Amino acid sequence: MKMSPRERKLAIAMGAIVLVFANLLLMAAFSRKSAALRADLADRRATWANMQDLLGEEGMWAARDAAIDVKQPRLANESAAGVDLLNVVRVMARQHNVTLENEVFGGLEKSQWYRSVPVMMDTHSSWPDLVAFLYQLQKPDQFMVCESVNISVDPSDQTKMLGHFKIARWYAP
Repeated sequence: MKMSPRERKLAIAMGAIVLVFANLLLMAAFSRKSAALRADLADRRATWANMQDLLGEEGMWAARDAAIDVKQPRLANESAAGVDLLNVVRVMARQHNVTLENEVFGGLEKSQWYRSVPVMMDTHSSWPDLVAFLYQLQKPDQFMVCESVNISVDPSDQTKMLGHFKIARWYAP
C-alpha cells in the first residue's frame, strides 16, 4: 500500500515521537541506575576507608585487648561472686548516702566476651548522691555496669530519687 505524502509525514512524525519517548525512558532508567551505582560506590569507599582506619589502629586495639585481659577479674567462685558484688555496692552506697532496698541476686549469665553476675536493687537518695554513686560504681577498671536502670522522682519527696538497678560485674570468659 502506497502512502500519500501527508500520511508519510504523519508516520515519520509519529516514529520520531516514539523514538524520543523511548530515548527519554532509556535515559531515565540509565540515570537511576547510575545514581544507584554511584551511591553504592560511595558506600563501598566509606567502608574501605573505615577498614583502613581500623587496620591503622590495630596496635591500639591489640593493646586495649591485652589490658582488658590483664585487668578483667576471673570468676573463681560463682556462688560468692554475687555476695562480693553486693558488699562492694553496699560500701559505695554508704559512702554516698544512697539507701539500698529489695536486694536480689541474679543468676550467672554467660556471653562470648564476659560472664555477668548481676544484683538487682532499689535505691533511695538525692540526685547528686545518686550521680556520685553511679560515677564511682562504673569506673573502667572495676568492670561493674548498670545493665538496667529505671530512675524516677520520689512522689512523697520531690528532692529524692527512686531507682531500680540491675548492677553486674563482668568477669573474664
